[in-house]
Amino acid sequence: MPADIYDWIAQLKSNQWVLDVGSGAGSFPGAEFSCAWLALDDDPAAFTTAVRYSRVTGRSEQLPVANASIDLLICHHALEHLAPLDQTLAEMARVLKPEGKCYISIPNGYGLCDAVYRFVFEGGGHVNRFRKDEVISLVEQRLNVRLVGWQKLYSSFVYLRKLMEFLDPPPPDLSGRLRTIGRLPRRIAGLVQRTLYVATRFLDRWVRTDLSVYGWAFFFEKPSGQPVVEQPGYVNVCLYCGTGQPAASAQRSGWLTCRCQNCSQTYPYFHPFRNTQ
Repeated sequence: MPADIYDWIAQLKSNQWVLDVGSGAGSFPGAEFSCAWLALDDDPAAFTTAVRYSRVTGRSEQLPVANASIDLLICHHALEHLAPLDQTLAEMARVLKPEGKCYISIPNGYGLCDAVYRFVFEGGGHVNRFRKDEVISLVEQRLNVRLVGWQKLYSSFVYLRKLMEFLDPPPPDLSGRLRTIGRLPRRIAGLVQRTLYVATRFLDRWVRTDLSVYGWAFFFEKPSGQPVVEQPGYVNVCLYCGTGQPAASAQRSGWLTCRCQNCSQTYPYFHPFRNTQ
């Protein structure tokens, strides 16, 4: 079992392939890799930044990839957006090598973070809604793989901040709800985001809820006898870019704040609790 997805990526050789399904601009842009990497998205506008990936515009239910050609299949915060789901999973099973690995991260479709997202964005393109045990069983059956590890993904509710960037200036075809939100002072979104971030973590620590958990990351391999391992989640997640970081290596900028390793912004720091780091 790898420490995280970056380990799986780093282990791949130059003649091996990653397929990043529903990649957007590309998953894990900071990863070091020597393998071949194909990023696929159905929106050409997603490919806006210069990265080392090969890119192709295509649909998840018709992957333009040969049978049994992919060593590592990544679907990072995308499966909730992909329809039709059955055909998408069938295509993933088709392209994955017999000894291939699969990484899938999804939101908890019944958690607070996803509920706020769906309310604010009136669905926001989340066409599939998952529970943890249901999606594990679904992927195992359809891709003929077995779960070997997983971890909770903690939220910073960063989509609220990105929403205000999206609304400045507002596009002309906004829905009624977003048009109303767009009239609010910009600082309101930041205040709501910070309040949700701090309050949910306090509740999770002291009441043992999972309100600050956005979803889960799952590691699948072909059938094996390995025990399933829960990896610690990153409780410190940047309010500005959404990057999680281990508390032990977080750059502290004060007793109650830390600095993001990715964008250098400061945000509230939390000591690990339960199975977090």
